[in-house]
Amino acid sequence: MPDFLLELEKRLAIFAAEGSDPQFRLFLTSDPSNAIPIGLLERSIKLTNEPPAGLKANLLRAFTFFIREEFEEKDTKVKTILFSLCYFHSMMLERRKFGSKGFNMMYPFSIGDLRDSAIVLQNYLDSSAASGKIPWDDLRYIFGDIMYGGHIVDDLDRVFCSGFL
Repeated sequence: MPDFLLELEKRLAIFAAEGSDPQFRLFLTSDPSNAIPIGLLERSIKLTNEPPAGLKANLLRAFTFFIREEFEEKDTKVKTILFSLCYFHSMMLERRKFGSKGFNMMYPFSIGDLRDSAIVLQNYLDSSAASGKIPWDDLRYIFGDIMYGGHIVDDLDRVFCSGFL
């Protein structure tokens, strides 16, 4: 990617010299990186999206990820489990901020993990709706060992994740 960005910077300079359309816009997204050329950064308008600070803010952000009308239509059991998933997701994000005291490694937990877990939850409960029981062991395994645990490679971090879930 750094080689491409250098080439992109050169091409943008050529476009500017040729008199490109004043309405021309180029949108780039990136994680913070030292590999982004300074010239490209100097010509750019930079926007940042900082994650919320604190467990309460993380929980609010996770919970508001779901569309209110769709959430209200769900069964009470599903709502309760989704709220618990939001709390678990928020706690995993917050714990990551404490460096080696939180986790032994940095894990890339994201809102996508929560979204995918909610989809899996709904599909799993729809397929097992005939029994009427919530398969807690199955759900703990899916969320703790596959959805979130799939990121975790350290045994002690995996134990914490499973225990907290």
